[in-house]
Amino acid sequence: MSRRRGRPDDGFLICFLFNLFYNYWWGAIALILWVLFIWLRIPIYWPIIGLAIWYGVALISTLLVTWAVKSSNEPTPERKNLNPYSAKNSDILKPTEPPGDSE
Repeated sequence: MSRRRGRPDDGFLICFLFNLFYNYWWGAIALILWVLFIWLRIPIYWPIIGLAIWYGVALISTLLVTWAVKSSNEPTPERKNLNPYSAKNSDILKPTEPPGDSE
């Protein structure tokens, strides 16, 4: 089964979900704060802040990775071949007269 080729940002959601899994410690902190909210009645904004930090870290790392992928895929512009030993360079390789043939 082949995957269709699409835009470079097609894998953003998969990368974001992977980063959420990869940064699971931030989710554990948010879960602990949520349990403390239920048991000890701490203010609700502490678990929300923990969850926002978890999502924020995953989002920033995902955006950084997608930016790096997009910037590395830019084609380099073609440059003139200045190598005098290259067979493809007809501008530089010009026929020269052997020494001593000039009259």
